[in-house]
Amino acid sequence: MNIIEAAILAIVQGLTEFLPVSSSGHLVLGRQILGVANQGDVGFEVVVHFGTFLAVLLVFWQDIRTLLSHFLRGIGKPTRLVRVYREDTQFRLSLLMLLGMVPAGIVGLAFDDQLEALFADSRLVSGMLITTGVLLLLTKWAHKQDKPVTPWSALLIGIAQALAIIPGISRSGSTISVALYLGISRREAARFSFIMVLPLIFGAMLLQLLKMGEVGMGSVGVEIMLTGLVMSFAVGWAALKWLMGVLERGQWHWFAYYCFVIGLTGLVFT
Repeated sequence: MNIIEAAILAIVQGLTEFLPVSSSGHLVLGRQILGVANQGDVGFEVVVHFGTFLAVLLVFWQDIRTLLSHFLRGIGKPTRLVRVYREDTQFRLSLLMLLGMVPAGIVGLAFDDQLEALFADSRLVSGMLITTGVLLLLTKWAHKQDKPVTPWSALLIGIAQALAIIPGISRSGSTISVALYLGISRREAARFSFIMVLPLIFGAMLLQLLKMGEVGMGSVGVEIMLTGLVMSFAVGWAALKWLMGVLERGQWHWFAYYCFVIGLTGLVFT
């Protein structure tokens, strides 16, 4: 992998990590096109995910700080947890985010080897991109409401996130779409989805680091690593800021047409 290929893949990662078009699916197809699918660059995977991790931290820093402070304050009162849960909306939301992480954590740990094999099937990825398009398109008919996140809705959003481990199913596309179907506001749906994924991204990076200890970093150099980090962070930050505006304007379903085009193209040419 050279710097240009690294920059392209990092841009793809930064754009598609947050846009509802499946970053994993695009990376599979992108590697197929560039011919760099089997170069053992585990270290590069770590740095581009770290770049998008930093982008979420920057965009949602105030929300994250508020949730974290309320969470720490709440668990510091173990004898009053039920009362704090009822009265403190931010503490309650932080616990519901933890609940939403559970399905993806279970699936990721229990089926790691089987899921990794799916990344070699570009036709499966293409089909799942079309599935993502259907999920997005259906939000066009979801009624705009302002319901709060409940334990039941958090669990359903978490199940959608678990299914998005399959390459080609967009994580943000599935989780935010399910939240919209459940009547959660657009802003709250996005905030819940993107903050909820942070510990999972961090956990995935740790697993990749452990894998690096077994197989090594691969053939990539420091300059390629830096290129991946900077590009994925910058593009990810810009994509996330833009996406929030698109979502607020009720244009979420527009991404469905893009998913249909890319999915059908992948089925034809891979």
